[in-house]
Amino acid sequence: MHRKQTRSIENRIVNIHQPHVRPIKRGKAGKPTEFGSKLQVSLVDGFAFLDKLSWDNFNESTELQASVEQFKTRRGHYPKEVLAD
Repeated sequence: MHRKQTRSIENRIVNIHQPHVRPIKRGKAGKPTEFGSKLQVSLVDGFAFLDKLSWDNFNESTELQASVEQFKTRRGHYPKEVLAD
């Protein structure tokens, strides 16, 4: 960082024991940075289906259509409603 005059390193190791864990910038008050995986889950009839798991940050709204298509593939029809929280 000193030689290149930079302030960040792409995909750097943050934790020696869990080198796959990366910081995720969330911009939340009190916790602007979180660590760990990010999940997108669909709940159907009391069952949870993991649609996406990533150790990098991703925008949930861009993954919503893919989740709806996965629902159709699993169940044979589109859901009656889609709720985003």
